[in-house]
Amino acid sequence: MKSLDELKLIAFDLDGTLVDSAPDLALAINAMLVDLGREVFDELTVRHWVGNGAEVLIKRALSGCSTVDNTLPESLYRQARGLFEQHYCENLCIASRLYDGVAESLATFSQRNIPMAIVTNKPSLFTPGLLKQIGIADYFDVVLSGDSLARKKPDPLPLQHLLDHYQLANQQMMMVGDSKNDIQAAKAVGCRSLGLTYGYNYGEDIALSGPDFVADSLVELVELIDGSVTA
Repeated sequence: MKSLDELKLIAFDLDGTLVDSAPDLALAINAMLVDLGREVFDELTVRHWVGNGAEVLIKRALSGCSTVDNTLPESLYRQARGLFEQHYCENLCIASRLYDGVAESLATFSQRNIPMAIVTNKPSLFTPGLLKQIGIADYFDVVLSGDSLARKKPDPLPLQHLLDHYQLANQQMMMVGDSKNDIQAAKAVGCRSLGLTYGYNYGEDIALSGPDFVADSLVELVELIDGSVTA
């Protein structure tokens, strides 16, 4: 088993990793589309558009597919962005929920005094409110949103920022996420990574991105740290 003895910090993605936020994102996206007089989409479709931040999500919805239409008028995007932000801010945590195993795992890490941080591509307009409303805000020492720094995942900048902030060696941090963006960022900065099999990874098997560990639940990370399972 790859040793986790030196683990000093766990960085978590948010959407698709800790929180199943797709239901409320879909509600906000569809409310935006209705306001614009455009076709709406089912939740499953919207789930496949989540993971690269609000701008890409909105542009995918306007394009009606996973491929962003770069010919969309900027004025249309700006109008759509304003509508989406309004609807989502008003409904951050209506149907969103913590994934199974998240609440007890975060509590365990906290009890063991393992520092935890959030590294998400979600805009800072939404991140603190969602963390607070869903009841996990107090677990995290640092929260980095998609617009907190000059670049977001899969760029390694947010993870490098955490290493510098905590004055850690790269192998002392683990990135936990559901998307190839999380694993690519971890690889680029040289830290460990755990890929979760659920969440929003565009229908791809997270194992294809080559994380150090693959898990079906966050509880498995507790077990890995305890040395009770092998990888």
